Amino acid sequence: MINEKTEGINILSLFDGISCAKLALERAGIKINKYYCSEIDKSALAIQKHHYGKDKNFIQLGDVKDINGIELSDEIDLVVFGSPCTNLSSINPIDRRGLEGEESKLFYEALRILTEIRVSKPASKKLYFLMENVASMKAVDRDKITEELSKIFYDAQLLKIDSALITPAHRRRLYWTNIPNVSVPDATDVTFSDILENGFVDRDKANVLLSGNVTLTNGIFRHFKMNIGNIIYKDESFAKLPKEEKLLRYPAILEASGYIGKSGSNPEELDFPNGCYRHPSIKEYSRLMTVPDLYVDGVPKISKTDKLKVLGLAFSVNVVAHLFKGLRQ
Repeated sequence: MINEKTEGINILSLFDGISCAKLALERAGIKINKYYCSEIDKSALAIQKHHYGKDKNFIQLGDVKDINGIELSDEIDLVVFGSPCTNLSSINPIDRRGLEGEESKLFYEALRILTEIRVSKPASKKLYFLMENVASMKAVDRDKITEELSKIFYDAQLLKIDSALITPAHRRRLYWTNIPNVSVPDATDVTFSDILENGFVDRDKANVLLSGNVTLTNGIFRHFKMNIGNIIYKDESFAKLPKEEKLLRYPAILEASGYIGKSGSNPEELDFPNGCYRHPSIKEYSRLMTVPDLYVDGVPKISKTDKLKVLGLAFSVNVVAHLFKGLRQ
């Protein structure tokens, strides 16, 4: 294991997004020497640059396809990645080709890099890894990932964790790792209501954060029909109504508000323009993912839509930090 007080570790984070792996390591008390990462999304890169642009030990490598694991093998102690879930997730009704899908097949790029680092590293030096992906993937894809990782790491193991155990939102994920002494975290009592800036909710835990949300016009129907998206109600009495009653009353509330969607309206984040509900603010979205309030919200020149997108693709920081604690001596 790593003695983080004296040694620290070098990280390679693939599909790094907004660098939640770095946040999680810091939250777990693990000293970082160098943080190598791979990302191509412009909004995620802007957030990285805002926080780490002057940090010489934060090294952005660009496209995962261009990374040569052999060249990095002497440096890297831990590889972290959550390869694209687009073709794996049950939320995608159009293309669920799994690991053969155009985006989710990038898992094999991560596998290539892991293999290159592992075979080039001296046998005496341990290589750790952590992979995260959706729990709703098909069993055939889950088993294929497990098989491929076990070829590289004899001590690979698989855990299924719903982030709602220790965060305000559901996020059911599979974690493959060889970090020692990992476990499913004990439940805490943090709730959706705890992180609100105003308004009321009708559930203890928020739905899984996606890269988009339901609309402010008729999104309440999709929210309940498909159990997706997150909304916050203006009135506590409305929030307490049964689902069927909410759906009956909402059309009249919407009509009375005069709200008609994107026709020039630009409501403030904490307003209720349709007279009934609003979306979470970026601060609230961040809190659902246990990301610091201003880590995303405080970065200028990025739209709310793009900020939500990068948060929807991020790690639940507290869950990953819990797993990283196994690295400490």
